[in-house]
Amino acid sequence: TIPNATLAMAGNYAVTVTDANGCSATISTTVVINSSLTPVASNTGAYCAGAAIQMNVTGGTNYTWSGPNSFVSTQQNPSIPNSAVGMSGTYNVTATDANGCSGTASTTVQVYPLPVPSASNTGPYCANTNIQLSSTGGTSYAWNGPNAFLSSNQNPVITNSTTAMAGTYSVTVTDGNGCSATASTAVVVNALPVPSASNTGPYCAGATVQLNSSGGVSYSWSGPNAFSNSTQSPSITNSTNVNTGVYTVTVTDGNSCTASALTTV
Repeated sequence: TIPNATLAMAGNYAVTVTDANGCSATISTTVVINSSLTPVASNTGAYCAGAAIQMNVTGGTNYTWSGPNSFVSTQQNPSIPNSAVGMSGTYNVTATDANGCSGTASTTVQVYPLPVPSASNTGPYCANTNIQLSSTGGTSYAWNGPNAFLSSNQNPVITNSTTAMAGTYSVTVTDGNGCSATASTAVVVNALPVPSASNTGPYCAGATVQLNSSGGVSYSWSGPNAFSNSTQSPSITNSTNVNTGVYTVTVTDGNSCTASALTTV
């Protein structure tokens, strides 16, 4: 027996046999030594969770793979769909060639978890106010939303909101490993109330001034001579010329949105 065969040991081996009578004869045998197999294993990672793991090996004609989570395969280049963090680790492959010679190689697979994004806003909003969007969970951000809204800011602000800006805003968050996930937030933009203001004048001094308004659920009046009132239709008795001028009513609706109207007495 010759241990640790090398290619140089291939060739004809002869043996001379001598019997008890001193007679001899020779016979030979040819030893064939095939080149050893050195496979090379690789993968296309690193991966983000959910991506397909693709492993590859060169060298050989038959293959036996093994790896984490009891993974086994006889394919040359196996693929594992829907990767998870628990699939990270060392994958080993034994390759065998047509001569029956085999060799082993390994490749290390890394699967990163997806980021956990959040998306929020400070609404609901009244029209003409600023929409404030916020997000966390990554190192870069890509927002999209109604009216072709796009932003790469983590916490973008949309000025002078309109009801057309209401809807779902989504943000794709990417972490330091290049892995991405998406979150969304629903933005509500309420229309402003449409107030009216009027009076029953013109008046003669001493008459009662009657102010009227509509369009909301609460009202706040202001006017000449430090006039102030919180009723919908206030009156001013025993009027004088100091009551002449512009009266303003601020109307608030059920969404707490406000708008103002004017009437001249």
